[in-house]
Amino acid sequence: MDARVLTGGGLGLLAPREATRRHLRAGLSIDSFFDELNRRGVRYAVLRWFEALPDVDPGEDVDVLVADEDLPLLRTLLGSHRVAPARQAFDVYSETGLPGSDFRGIPYLSPALAARVLDRAVLWRGRYRVPSPADHFDSMAYHVAYHKGLRSGLPAETGAARATGAPEHDYVSILGDLAADVGLSIRLTLADLDAHLAASGLRPPLDTLEKLAEANPWLRGHLDREFGPADADLPGLAVFVVREHAADLVDRVRAELLREGWEPLVTVPLDPEQAARVRARVRGGNWGAGPFAVGGGGPAAYVVAFDLAAVVEGAAPSPERVTASKLAVRRRLLSGRPSGARFNPLHSSDNARQALDYLDALDDPGVLAGIRERIADLRAATAFPYPVVELLPSRRRRAVTAVVEHPEFGECVCKVFHPSAHRFLERELRARTEFADLPEVPTLLEAGSNWLLSPRYTDTRAHVRRALPDGPQEQLTPATSRALARLARTVHERGSYLLDLTPLNLVSDAVEGLKVIDWEFLQEFRGERPALAGSPTVLGRHDRSPDVDTPLGVSSYGGAVLTVFSPRVTGVPSRLLLARPAAWPVALLAEPGMVLAWLLLTVRTAVKRSRPRVLRAARRTARGVLVGVVRLGR
Repeated sequence: MDARVLTGGGLGLLAPREATRRHLRAGLSIDSFFDELNRRGVRYAVLRWFEALPDVDPGEDVDVLVADEDLPLLRTLLGSHRVAPARQAFDVYSETGLPGSDFRGIPYLSPALAARVLDRAVLWRGRYRVPSPADHFDSMAYHVAYHKGLRSGLPAETGAARATGAPEHDYVSILGDLAADVGLSIRLTLADLDAHLAASGLRPPLDTLEKLAEANPWLRGHLDREFGPADADLPGLAVFVVREHAADLVDRVRAELLREGWEPLVTVPLDPEQAARVRARVRGGNWGAGPFAVGGGGPAAYVVAFDLAAVVEGAAPSPERVTASKLAVRRRLLSGRPSGARFNPLHSSDNARQALDYLDALDDPGVLAGIRERIADLRAATAFPYPVVELLPSRRRRAVTAVVEHPEFGECVCKVFHPSAHRFLERELRARTEFADLPEVPTLLEAGSNWLLSPRYTDTRAHVRRALPDGPQEQLTPATSRALARLARTVHERGSYLLDLTPLNLVSDAVEGLKVIDWEFLQEFRGERPALAGSPTVLGRHDRSPDVDTPLGVSSYGGAVLTVFSPRVTGVPSRLLLARPAAWPVALLAEPGMVLAWLLLTVRTAVKRSRPRVLRAARRTARGVLVGVVRLGR
């Protein structure tokens, strides 16, 4: 049965897809496959277990390394399938780990070893291209140390016990024989194999080793012992690598990183020698297009940045911060580009240890010295003016907040702003002075050059009616909604607007009442002022000016911008709530409206959560039926 006829009705279950695991096309034998590769001049090598070819043990596959440029030539000979056919399986790896021929998203071998294996391959029995004896040992050592680890049966180091469990092959004997064939004297431990590969220039770069270590506990511990902890005693340090096709976007990358809560420390345009070293040492040597339509090119510049969440000594930023920020910046850089023109503009280190390795490729010790000095300056500039009682949870993109002990006011809240966020401090100070007559504005106790002090308000949550499903947002009491409507009206009449006015930025103090605790996005209208219902305070966004500071992510809910005036929060249309004077039906309509909104969101959330389970069950059922049909047709 031709799998292609099932791509629609079969939910794509048997549709061919490009993958590492492939199978011989119908009608081809193993020998005819290799004869055709040789006839076409394909640069390849069967990596191991080739001694018995064309015989292959049942259930075993044939591992083949192929030059990148020759990978398309295999498509007419091998196919990928959702349901494996009863034909010989191959695992096809390209030289640089192109999509569909990679090992867990990275190249199967280091760039140097892959190139050497292909360049020096020899003909076995006049038909099969295989690694030279020396390359056979090195590629097997690579496979054992980095892919298998303790599962290979080799001890970690001299004197260490072997791992329990039976390995798939007797790698100790196999490696011993291969080493003897080339006159190599080496202790057969994982550490010694790694040292041999490193000394031969065949060890993969650190970022690749860390990817391999995710499934190799021995390698993970080995890297920690050799390179130190992942944070490298510089938690928060990251290197963002701007690729060639985005070289004109370096300033934009810096600005977007700043919005994400990173302080750009230094930008390093790469000269040709540096670019060559970075190309070899970073990203596993693979600078292809990946899943994008267009290749992003090689490395063009470094933007070295510091995660401001780590600016306080002892603070540990989330390990996912770098990746999340990289993906967010990448999305914004590509926004508006057609899918056929999209490329990968940005790569990054995953942790500080990798960042130091990336910086080492520059061969310029002065860069790192300057970076350490900048980080020390940032930490000094973010020091609290009074003893810290406790750090308060926050994203720390623009400021760090803590409870401090003040000699006069006792325990109060101090907000220290980063050097690059001075305009946000000015807005907070403006709110606490120009709008101090509004009861919802926090009291200003004291201020310094980069900090301000407010009372430590408690939160009785008296403003909350109920939590909204599937998210942190909440519905508000009608009295709270009316108070916020008065606040919005006053701010609007004074020529300003406040973005990020969401339920998450409200507290209800037992004594002082309702407070809006975040005024960092208080801004003035620069042109014609819209009607109150069209104010950014109400809408949660400003569509007219690209220069407006806009919060990242915190005001989104279900794909739409959510504010304290959204009907799902108040239960009534914003125009009714904002009418002057306040319309009397607000309190009467709010509760039924909020209940209805809550019910609709609850149903939508339940449907959204159940949909993947239903689809998975349908696919499993369809796959079982289709597999049965295919087997009957064999």
